[in-house]
Amino acid sequence: MRARGHHLICLHFFKGEGYTEEFVDNLKSFLENVRKQEIEIVVGADDVCIACPNLEDGICNKGEEDIMELDLLAMNLLKVKPGDRVGWAEVESKLDEILKIWKRYACFDCEYSHVCGKDERWKQS
Repeated sequence: MRARGHHLICLHFFKGEGYTEEFVDNLKSFLENVRKQEIEIVVGADDVCIACPNLEDGICNKGEEDIMELDLLAMNLLKVKPGDRVGWAEVESKLDEILKIWKRYACFDCEYSHVCGKDERWKQS
């Protein structure tokens, strides 16, 4: 499985909401399978992005540069780099120590922050 940086953090707070039904179904499938295998860290579009209606020719039309900055921040906080392979549980084990910083720099204008805000872990960080 392939994942870009910000998906390594954000998908821990997925609550069944998304752009389209196809996108949500892909997210659910990704999350079912990600616990069974390693994740390869990638730059750019990943296995989550493939069903996103905002993906055009491998680029996010909602602001690829901004998303790449989020990816870089996530990778730095998680201490991973493109090409690394990690387990979902390994990423999850790092969330408590990085969430406060992540929220400060990545979530202030995110359209899904109201979803994450319902999560107990999110509230406590």
